[in-house]
Amino acid sequence: MATIRKVVLSMYHRGHDYWTDADIAELLPELSAFNITTVKQLRLLMKRHRRALLREERTKMPRAQTLDLLAGGGWHGIDVHANTSWFAIGGLVRISMEHEFGFETMLPFHEIRDTEPT
Repeated sequence: MATIRKVVLSMYHRGHDYWTDADIAELLPELSAFNITTVKQLRLLMKRHRRALLREERTKMPRAQTLDLLAGGGWHGIDVHANTSWFAIGGLVRISMEHEFGFETMLPFHEIRDTEPT
């Protein structure tokens, strides 16, 4: 878990680090399902899709969506003045995997997380 955090934060700013260790631990089975088992493989995956992720983060949202995110999830990862948001560490890794392997391939993992009790 500390390794995933270290790899991701070496390429992105510290504002992305608002997940707990338990949340990051959920990434381990997903990464291993796609044979990403070494630090080098994770680093290369994150480097390959860095520009696309940063471009997605710079996309402006409608003001109503920004306020809705702020009301629903707190202030982490939201820039109210610019109407943008940034992903947490898990989001960066998962979206990189979606870019690499396709959204449809990642759907089973989305469905598992959506059905878990909160």
